[in-house]
Amino acid sequence: MSHRLLVVGGGITGLTAGYRLTVDNPELDVTVLEASPRAGGYLQTGLLDDPVLDDLPIDAGADAFLVRVPWARDLCHELGLADELVSPSARQASLWLDGTLRPLPTPNVLGVPLDPATVADGLLEPEDLRLVAGDGVPAMALDPDADASVGSVVRACLGDQVFERLVDPLLGGVNAGRADDLSCEVMAPQLLGAARSPDGMLASLRRAVSGTDPTSPVFHSPQDGMERLVDALVSMLGDRFQTGVPVTGLSRGDGPEARWLVSTPTGTRTADSVILAVPAHVAADLVSPIDADAGTLLAGWQHASVALATIAYDRADLEVDPTQSGFLVGRREGLLMTACSFAGSKWAHLDHPERAILRVSCGRIDDTRPSEFSDKTLIESLRADLATTLGVEAPPTAVRLGRFPDSLVQFPVDHSNRIDQLDALLADSAPGVLVAGSVRTGVGIPACIQSGTEAARQASELAAGLAN
Repeated sequence: MSHRLLVVGGGITGLTAGYRLTVDNPELDVTVLEASPRAGGYLQTGLLDDPVLDDLPIDAGADAFLVRVPWARDLCHELGLADELVSPSARQASLWLDGTLRPLPTPNVLGVPLDPATVADGLLEPEDLRLVAGDGVPAMALDPDADASVGSVVRACLGDQVFERLVDPLLGGVNAGRADDLSCEVMAPQLLGAARSPDGMLASLRRAVSGTDPTSPVFHSPQDGMERLVDALVSMLGDRFQTGVPVTGLSRGDGPEARWLVSTPTGTRTADSVILAVPAHVAADLVSPIDADAGTLLAGWQHASVALATIAYDRADLEVDPTQSGFLVGRREGLLMTACSFAGSKWAHLDHPERAILRVSCGRIDDTRPSEFSDKTLIESLRADLATTLGVEAPPTAVRLGRFPDSLVQFPVDHSNRIDQLDALLADSAPGVLVAGSVRTGVGIPACIQSGTEAARQASELAAGLAN
């Protein structure tokens, strides 16, 4: 009898796990179940309701993945998408600070400037510039084995202003969190490693950057949007992927085989192994009846809710700098928006002669207003912020609003230890049940693909162990 595996969740993590299991272990019986009517989770691409743009697919969620880590890049190549990948044409970005747009220093690593000469006037005080000109040796030694918050690491090496005005807007924007509370080991391992160097954070980062090509791509995306990757995975899975099948319960069966029983509205399915590729709070509900401690751990991770509006303007009403990919907004600036991307400047294929296309995000772990606002109020507020920052007051030609509730997990200090504790609990009380997804190593597309790949490897090893 073949080993039966169920993957719960049809986002990028679950699709990757199902694909990896199917390709690498064709003898396994693999099924991927998705509760919603569509695949891809937060990866969504669609058209705007604009007659000029009605044939131009634009991402409603994440629109790119990092190239410097291999997971997403290699998967795209394996799926035959290599020739469809494009890179941003604009590489510069700005910060909205003190009521004006200021260029982000270049080069920088996660917002940390490496050359004080590239820091725009008024961005930092003279004392901060003096620190940036130095080697970045921390004011107090960092524990070589312990995690620390991003804030504590950067503040120790470069002071408060570099962190609050440069690093927090960038890193805090990645997962809508407070970088003072986020694990540096997870969110910025290169900063933690550099800060631990005896030469100092800045000296170590400058050395690392000196060996890289500044013109090489930082991000990639399929030209038709990130849903192209989703469609390729779904096509490869075929009838192994099923939508509209929510999993409502998980329990251990009786008898000599003692398979896992996976409850759905259409009946109970059995499996030898189950990969939970769902948000941590969803996995908590499924795991709690089996192991209360594991359920409590999963439920303990906080999640931020965010929204992303795609807004198009007639170019007669708004022209954006073609050399700029967009701007980030400082936490203390009093705006609802957290970032604005100039889609047409960032991506050459979205540079439309008649429209300027913006992607405007909002929501933070400590700013829940977007969740409380109606769609109308939210769009009006974001348009007011665009009037403040870009001076555009004309009505847009098209607006699309995407809401992503509880979508961005927060990574506290010692996050990795909590994951190890969770894995140990499940290995003891629920062998064969694996938790995958953004909760493990990051919210980015490569991190989720890595998690799905690793879960598939573990599940296939369990299958091999049972077969022997």
